[in-house]
Amino acid sequence: MSGQFIHSLAFFLQLIPAFLIVLSVHECAHAFTALLLGDDTAKKMGRLTLNPLAHIDPMGLLFLIIFRIGWAKPVRFDQRNFKHPRLYSVLTAFAGPVSNFVLAFFTFVLIKYFPSNFLPVAFSVTVIHVLKLIAQISVMLGVFNLLPIPPLDGSHILMVLFLYKYPRVLMWFYKYSLFIILLLFLIPQTRNGFIELIQFVQQLIRSLVF
Repeated sequence: MSGQFIHSLAFFLQLIPAFLIVLSVHECAHAFTALLLGDDTAKKMGRLTLNPLAHIDPMGLLFLIIFRIGWAKPVRFDQRNFKHPRLYSVLTAFAGPVSNFVLAFFTFVLIKYFPSNFLPVAFSVTVIHVLKLIAQISVMLGVFNLLPIPPLDGSHILMVLFLYKYPRVLMWFYKYSLFIILLLFLIPQTRNGFIELIQFVQQLIRSLVF
Protein backbone atom coordinates (compact mmCIF):
# COMPACT_ATOMS: atom_id res chain seq x y z
CA MET A 1 0.00 0.00 0.00
CA SER A 2 1.18 3.52 -0.79
CA GLY A 3 2.10 5.96 1.93
CA GLN A 4 -0.68 8.31 0.81
CA PHE A 5 -3.31 5.59 1.21
CA ILE A 6 -2.06 4.67 4.67
CA HIS A 7 -2.07 8.33 5.68
CA SER A 8 -5.64 8.79 4.40
CA LEU A 9 -6.81 5.63 6.15
CA ALA A 10 -5.25 6.72 9.44
CA PHE A 11 -6.91 10.12 9.11
CA PHE A 12 -10.39 8.67 8.63
CA LEU A 13 -9.86 6.17 11.46
CA GLN A 14 -9.34 9.20 13.68
CA LEU A 15 -11.94 11.43 12.02
CA ILE A 16 -14.92 9.11 12.37
CA PRO A 17 -14.69 8.49 16.16
CA ALA A 18 -14.01 12.21 16.73
CA PHE A 19 -17.14 13.09 14.77
CA LEU A 20 -19.22 10.50 16.63
CA ILE A 21 -18.11 11.93 19.98
CA VAL A 22 -19.00 15.47 18.93
CA LEU A 23 -22.42 14.67 17.50
CA SER A 24 -23.29 12.55 20.54
CA VAL A 25 -22.54 15.47 22.88
CA HIS A 26 -24.52 17.81 20.61
CA GLU A 27 -27.66 15.68 20.41
CA CYS A 28 -27.55 14.60 24.04
CA ALA A 29 -27.43 18.30 25.00
CA HIS A 30 -30.67 18.86 23.08
CA ALA A 31 -32.35 15.94 24.82
CA PHE A 32 -31.06 16.90 28.27
CA THR A 33 -32.15 20.54 27.91
CA ALA A 34 -35.61 19.54 26.70
CA LEU A 35 -35.96 17.25 29.71
CA LEU A 36 -34.88 20.01 32.09
CA LEU A 37 -37.49 22.32 30.54
CA GLY A 38 -40.31 19.82 30.89
CA ASP A 39 -40.38 17.64 27.76
CA ASP A 40 -39.31 13.98 27.88
CA THR A 41 -39.99 13.18 24.20
CA ALA A 42 -36.30 12.81 23.32
CA LYS A 43 -35.69 10.68 26.40
CA LYS A 44 -38.50 8.32 25.43
CA MET A 45 -37.03 8.06 21.92
CA GLY A 46 -33.68 6.98 23.34
CA ARG A 47 -31.86 10.20 22.47
CA LEU A 48 -30.79 11.09 26.02
CA THR A 49 -27.54 9.18 25.56
CA LEU A 50 -23.95 9.61 24.45
CA ASN A 51 -24.22 6.44 22.38
CA PRO A 52 -23.52 7.61 18.78
CA LEU A 53 -25.65 4.81 17.30
CA ALA A 54 -28.73 6.67 18.53
CA HIS A 55 -27.75 9.85 16.68
CA ILE A 56 -26.11 8.92 13.34
CA ASP A 57 -27.67 10.36 10.19
CA PRO A 58 -26.37 8.52 7.07
CA MET A 59 -26.49 11.63 4.86
CA GLY A 60 -24.76 13.73 7.53
CA LEU A 61 -22.02 11.11 7.86
CA LEU A 62 -21.61 11.02 4.06
CA PHE A 63 -21.26 14.81 3.98
CA LEU A 64 -18.57 14.53 6.65
CA ILE A 65 -16.57 12.09 4.54
CA ILE A 66 -16.95 14.15 1.35
CA PHE A 67 -16.95 17.76 2.61
CA ARG A 68 -15.72 17.25 6.22
CA ILE A 69 -18.92 18.97 7.33
CA GLY A 70 -21.76 16.81 8.60
CA TRP A 71 -24.71 16.53 10.98
CA ALA A 72 -26.75 14.06 13.04
CA LYS A 73 -30.43 13.11 13.24
CA PRO A 74 -32.46 15.97 14.72
CA VAL A 75 -33.68 15.46 18.28
CA ARG A 76 -37.46 15.65 18.44
CA PHE A 77 -39.24 17.58 21.16
CA ASP A 78 -42.85 18.53 21.82
CA GLN A 79 -43.14 22.21 22.64
CA ARG A 80 -46.63 21.62 24.05
CA ASN A 81 -44.87 20.25 27.13
CA PHE A 82 -42.98 23.49 27.64
CA LYS A 83 -44.27 26.18 30.00
CA HIS A 84 -43.04 28.83 27.53
CA PRO A 85 -43.16 27.01 24.17
CA ARG A 86 -41.40 29.54 21.94
CA LEU A 87 -38.62 30.46 24.34
CA TYR A 88 -37.95 26.92 25.51
CA SER A 89 -37.95 25.62 21.93
CA VAL A 90 -35.20 28.05 21.03
CA LEU A 91 -33.24 27.24 24.21
CA THR A 92 -33.49 23.52 23.48
CA ALA A 93 -32.37 24.05 19.90
CA PHE A 94 -29.41 26.25 20.81
CA ALA A 95 -28.24 23.86 23.54
CA GLY A 96 -26.62 21.74 20.83
CA PRO A 97 -24.34 24.42 19.33
CA VAL A 98 -23.52 25.79 22.78
CA SER A 99 -22.46 22.31 23.92
CA ASN A 100 -20.17 22.10 20.89
CA PHE A 101 -18.43 25.36 21.70
CA VAL A 102 -18.03 24.30 25.35
CA LEU A 103 -16.66 20.92 24.23
CA ALA A 104 -14.18 22.66 21.91
CA PHE A 105 -13.01 24.87 24.79
CA PHE A 106 -12.36 21.97 27.14
CA THR A 107 -10.73 19.97 24.34
CA PHE A 108 -8.24 22.80 23.87
CA VAL A 109 -7.64 22.71 27.63
CA LEU A 110 -6.87 18.97 27.38
CA ILE A 111 -4.50 19.62 24.48
CA LYS A 112 -2.68 22.34 26.43
CA TYR A 113 -2.18 20.23 29.54
CA PHE A 114 -1.81 16.79 27.96
CA PRO A 115 1.18 15.04 29.61
CA SER A 116 3.03 14.26 26.37
CA ASN A 117 6.43 14.11 28.09
CA PHE A 118 5.38 11.14 30.19
CA LEU A 119 3.86 9.02 27.42
CA PRO A 120 5.14 7.27 24.27
CA VAL A 121 5.60 9.69 21.38
CA ALA A 122 3.38 7.79 18.92
CA PHE A 123 0.56 7.55 21.46
CA SER A 124 0.80 11.23 22.39
CA VAL A 125 0.80 12.36 18.76
CA THR A 126 -2.29 10.25 18.00
CA VAL A 127 -4.22 11.45 21.03
CA ILE A 128 -3.37 15.10 20.38
CA HIS A 129 -4.44 14.75 16.76
CA VAL A 130 -7.78 13.19 17.76
CA LEU A 131 -8.34 15.97 20.30
CA LYS A 132 -7.63 18.58 17.62
CA LEU A 133 -10.13 16.87 15.33
CA ILE A 134 -12.73 16.87 18.12
CA ALA A 135 -12.22 20.62 18.62
CA GLN A 136 -12.38 21.35 14.88
CA ILE A 137 -15.45 19.22 14.24
CA SER A 138 -17.16 20.53 17.36
CA VAL A 139 -16.79 24.13 16.19
CA MET A 140 -17.87 23.11 12.68
CA LEU A 141 -21.01 21.38 13.93
CA GLY A 142 -21.83 24.26 16.25
CA VAL A 143 -21.48 26.94 13.57
CA PHE A 144 -23.19 24.82 10.93
CA ASN A 145 -26.22 24.20 13.11
CA LEU A 146 -26.69 27.90 13.75
CA LEU A 147 -27.60 28.38 10.08
CA PRO A 148 -31.33 29.25 9.82
CA ILE A 149 -32.06 26.33 7.49
CA PRO A 150 -34.34 23.42 8.49
CA PRO A 151 -33.74 21.03 10.12
CA LEU A 152 -30.66 22.76 11.59
CA ASP A 153 -30.93 24.30 15.04
CA GLY A 154 -30.91 27.86 13.75
CA SER A 155 -34.18 27.18 11.93
CA HIS A 156 -36.04 27.33 15.25
CA ILE A 157 -35.62 31.09 15.10
CA LEU A 158 -37.52 30.97 11.79
CA MET A 159 -40.14 28.79 13.47
CA VAL A 160 -40.72 31.39 16.16
CA LEU A 161 -40.79 34.29 13.68
CA PHE A 162 -42.72 32.80 10.75
CA LEU A 163 -44.84 29.86 11.93
CA TYR A 164 -47.98 31.90 12.56
CA LYS A 165 -47.47 34.87 10.24
CA TYR A 166 -45.84 33.20 7.23
CA PRO A 167 -46.42 29.43 7.45
CA ARG A 168 -46.07 28.96 3.67
CA VAL A 169 -42.61 30.53 3.70
CA LEU A 170 -41.62 28.19 6.51
CA MET A 171 -42.99 25.15 4.70
CA TRP A 172 -41.04 26.18 1.59
CA PHE A 173 -37.85 26.27 3.62
CA TYR A 174 -38.54 22.80 5.05
CA LYS A 175 -39.40 21.38 1.64
CA TYR A 176 -36.23 22.58 -0.09
CA SER A 177 -33.84 22.68 2.87
CA LEU A 178 -31.61 19.85 1.63
CA PHE A 179 -31.24 21.50 -1.76
CA ILE A 180 -30.39 24.82 -0.09
CA ILE A 181 -27.68 23.12 1.99
CA LEU A 182 -26.29 21.34 -1.07
CA LEU A 183 -26.25 24.62 -2.99
CA LEU A 184 -24.35 26.34 -0.20
CA PHE A 185 -21.56 23.78 -0.39
CA LEU A 186 -21.50 23.50 -4.17
CA ILE A 187 -20.92 27.23 -4.64
CA PRO A 188 -17.20 27.88 -3.96
CA GLN A 189 -17.76 31.39 -2.58
CA THR A 190 -20.31 30.37 0.05
CA ARG A 191 -18.43 27.19 0.93
CA ASN A 192 -15.14 29.04 1.40
CA GLY A 193 -16.86 31.80 3.36
CA PHE A 194 -18.39 29.26 5.70
CA ILE A 195 -15.04 27.54 6.20
CA GLU A 196 -13.46 30.90 7.04
CA LEU A 197 -16.21 31.53 9.60
CA ILE A 198 -15.54 28.15 11.23
CA GLN A 199 -11.81 28.90 11.37
CA PHE A 200 -12.49 32.31 12.94
CA VAL A 201 -14.70 30.84 15.68
CA GLN A 202 -12.21 28.05 16.30
CA GLN A 203 -9.35 30.50 16.67
CA LEU A 204 -11.48 32.66 18.97
CA ILE A 205 -12.19 29.74 21.31
CA ARG A 206 -8.59 28.56 21.12
CA SER A 207 -7.37 32.03 22.13
CA LEU A 208 -9.25 31.65 25.42
CA VAL A 209 -6.94 28.75 26.33
CA PHE A 210 -3.61 29.43 24.62
